[in-house]
Formats: sequence, structure tokens, C-alpha cells
Amino acid sequence: MPFDVVIRGGRVLDGTGAPWRRADIGIHGAKIARVGNIGRSKSAIVIDASGKYVAPGFIDIHTHSDLGILVEPTAECAIRQGVTTHVIGNCGDSPAPIGERYRELAMRRFEYYAQARDWTWSTYGGYLDFMERQGVGINIAGLVGHGSMRLAVMGFEERPPSRDELRAMKGYVDEAMRAGAFGMSTGLVYPPGCFAAVDEIVELAKVVARHRGFYASHIRGERETIVDAVRECIDIGERAGCPVQISHNNPKYGGIGKSKEIQALWEAARERGVDVLADNDAHTDFGPSLSHALPQWTQQLPVDELLAMLRDRTKREALNSEIKADKRPGAGYVGLLVHERFDRIWILRNPEDPSMEGLTIAQIAERRGVDPWTAYLEVLVETRDRAVGLFDYMDLDEIKSTLRHPLVMICSDGWVAPKGERTSSTAPYQPCTYGEFPGILERFVVKDPILRLEEAIHKMTGLPASRLGLPDRGLVRPGAWADLVVFDLARVRDRATNEWPHTDPFENYPHGDPEGIDWVLVNGTVAVEDGRPTGALAGRILRHTEPR
Repeated sequence: MPFDVVIRGGRVLDGTGAPWRRADIGIHGAKIARVGNIGRSKSAIVIDASGKYVAPGFIDIHTHSDLGILVEPTAECAIRQGVTTHVIGNCGDSPAPIGERYRELAMRRFEYYAQARDWTWSTYGGYLDFMERQGVGINIAGLVGHGSMRLAVMGFEERPPSRDELRAMKGYVDEAMRAGAFGMSTGLVYPPGCFAAVDEIVELAKVVARHRGFYASHIRGERETIVDAVRECIDIGERAGCPVQISHNNPKYGGIGKSKEIQALWEAARERGVDVLADNDAHTDFGPSLSHALPQWTQQLPVDELLAMLRDRTKREALNSEIKADKRPGAGYVGLLVHERFDRIWILRNPEDPSMEGLTIAQIAERRGVDPWTAYLEVLVETRDRAVGLFDYMDLDEIKSTLRHPLVMICSDGWVAPKGERTSSTAPYQPCTYGEFPGILERFVVKDPILRLEEAIHKMTGLPASRLGLPDRGLVRPGAWADLVVFDLARVRDRATNEWPHTDPFENYPHGDPEGIDWVLVNGTVAVEDGRPTGALAGRILRHTEPR
């Protein structure tokens, strides 16, 4: 039988967690046709994988590539890592549905991709169709965001929905699931999702359950309240009859030390029949705008209104008190403000005064002779909310404990970024976008082996494929889609960040490309050839179908 591609002599990791075995792989069209000994055979492409590993293409279960994939459809930063599938629409945010009344506010929520301003869709199905017509370099599986649906119906209203409003949101969930969404996500530390009570989310998740989708959540608290937040998340899934995916579920500053307790909740839930899984990335820091650490209600304010409020001493003091009270927990990095750890917050970018970049807020405060709160807000005002921070808010040992757990799969929490952004002086700090998966192999399989290679690959392939209900992806076997990566483990390097743990978070910024990922195939088409991206648009928009 002639094959279009033959991968010869590799150590095949099939994605199940089983030990590798030496085998050839024959590909016909977009699918794997044979795994075993392939003799002399005519084929258009022959890849010599001697001494290398061959695995299913990596599936990144938690990304924010919703608009990035429109700006950079080749998804070069993902493909270079061996990633062939992104799951988008996480943390309650998806670019659809959109209500006309709140369209401008919806677009502002995705301001990090100002290039993608030509939003011609309103429904979730329209968004998927738009992507499909454009073409994509990797496979895309979507979740519909609860925050986006709430915004479309209610804007930033801090109240329960009316009966009609809840009915409208249910209609949005139903439309998205029928269009092919794999489930619904929430972001319960972000507006407007943080304004929703449990009963509202349960009612929407019941619609997801009817379509056999799953519920993914950035839970309501990641720090001091993380145990209660995990318990709430599981309760939502249990009441709705929905599988649960707990997003990047590693305790952040203020909750460090609680891993074992939350893992016990996952395990207990599964013992009583709740399908609970979690995901996590491996980076200890994050680079948001300084304003994103302010209370959630401020994020609807236009810049001029926000700055006017921050210039008012009385309102500023009230804001500081609200942050420290932490009654409505913000994202994990907000814990550094709550606990006043300004020595762990750097200025990553200050377009008004680049000499400030690389200094902590504590250092800036000392130089100015003011308290750190004042320094933080002064920088925000001086730059008109263009200052970007770097928050060091997680613990490496806690991350290792999370990654080891058999219910945890590996994600990046990154997004598809434009090619030129990687080396730009104004590039976002996002090592997860450029090196997450090679970094896991380099650091936690080879250098500090907390995972066996087979385990790590399973967490990147077979496990997320099973969560998505895709039996023909994430595995190397005949009949499966030919999403494959050939890598040289001895040469695999993450060049998007410095040696682990961080000694200088700016050492490799802007970010470098990973090494050791030699060949990548997406649906049988070569996307990386001997380490070089081909620019192929061979990805597919994956659509959830209900099992019969």
C-alpha cells in the first residue's frame, strides 16, 4: 500500500501512557493507516525518526487563542512546540455570542488583539464559520464563555438575571452547543461572571449536559478561598449532571499549601461518580496590565473615568481598602496586592518611562519616597493604563504537586501570537505561549524528573482528547487523525524563558523559539519540517457531536 508519509524507526508513544515501542507509521491522506513494521513502500515523504520519539500532536486544553488564531492563522508559536490542537473559550471568555447593545464592551474585553476588529458575527456558530472560512494551522475546539453570554444579555449588571434574561442565556448555550461547542466555561473571578450566583450557572450547565458537553471553570477563588471554590465548582457539575474541568487549578499566593486538600476533593467527587479533571501550566508568574488587579467592577470603565477616579485621593483609598478586604476574590495575582507583596510585582513595560522596566513596585516606591500602594496607582495613571506588570504569585513545589496528580493534564494558558511579536520590544510576557510543552519535557521529564515521559505525553494527548470526547485524536493508532510530533528528547529546550526556577524573569525576554521539535504533522500535512514551520493551514474547526 502506498503512503503519503512514512515515519520510520521512531520510539512511538501512543498517548495512552503505555511504554514506547519502536515502530513505523504510515499515513494516508489525513489519517494514520498503519503502525508497525513498514517495508519498502512508495511514499511522497519519508521521515527518519531513528533515535527520536513520535507522539500524538499535543492538545492544549486551556488557551485563549480565540482571536489570536484569526490574526495569525498559521499558529506558528503553537506548532513549533508540537501543539496541534487548541481549546479556546476558556475562563468565561469567548468572542461569541455578542449582543448588539454591548458589542463595543465585548470587543474591549479582547483588547489584546486590537488587530482583530472586524467582528462580523453575533452567534457562536457564526464565529466558528468565520474561522473555518479563513483557515487555521492547528485544530480548534471551542467552549462558549458564560461571561460572554452574560455580557450579551446583561452587560456588567451586578444582579441575578430576570427570568427572561436567563432564558436568553440558555438560548445562547443551546445555539453554541448545536453549532459545535464542546462545553461552557466560567471565569468566576472576572467580570461579569463573578457577579453570577451558583443557581444561574447550574441552570446554564444543565443545557450543556443535555448536549453531552462539559463544564470548565476558572473557579471563584484561587487563594485563601480555593477549597470552597473547588467545592462549589464540583457542586455545579454534580447538580447539572455535567463533567467538570477545573482550569489551571494550582493554589496561588495566599492559598499556597492547599494542594493536597483540593486534590482530595477531586478524588472524593470521582468516587461518588462525578467526572472531575483539572489542568495546569508550569509558570509561576503572569504579565497583565496593572489595572487588571483592581476590583472587577472597574474593568467596565473607560480609561478617562478610571484615571479620574484614581486621581481622587478619597476614592483611591476606598479602592485600596476594597482590594485588601478581598470580599469578591480577584484573579490569583491579586493576592500580591491583598498581602502587600509589592516586592514580587515588577514593571514589565512602561511606555512613558522605560527606565522603570525591571524594577519592582517596592523599589519604585522607595525611590519616590511614597508607600507602594501610591506608587502602584501613580504608575497606572502616568501611563494612562498602559503599564504592564509581572506578578510572581505561584510556588514551584506546589506546581509540581499538581502536575504529578493523575487527574491533571497539561495546558499553557497562553494564546496564538503574531510571528513578529515574539521578538518585539513591546511583546507581552508570555513564555507559556512559546515554550510550555517543550518546557515540561525539558524540566520535569529530563532535568527534574517528576513525570515519566509516558505520563507527560498522556497528559498532553490522550487525556485531553478523552475529555473532549475525541476517540480518534490524541492517540497513535490506525484510523486516528495524523496529528503527530517527532522530537529529540535530548535536544528539547524551552527558549521562551530562563532556567527554572526563575532567577531573572527578564533574562530571555523577548522570547526565543523552542528546540528539539523536529517534525509536526497536522491532519497528515507537514506543519514543521526539520524544525522549520511550513505555514500550512491544515487544521480543522472541531465540532462537538453528541454521542449516540
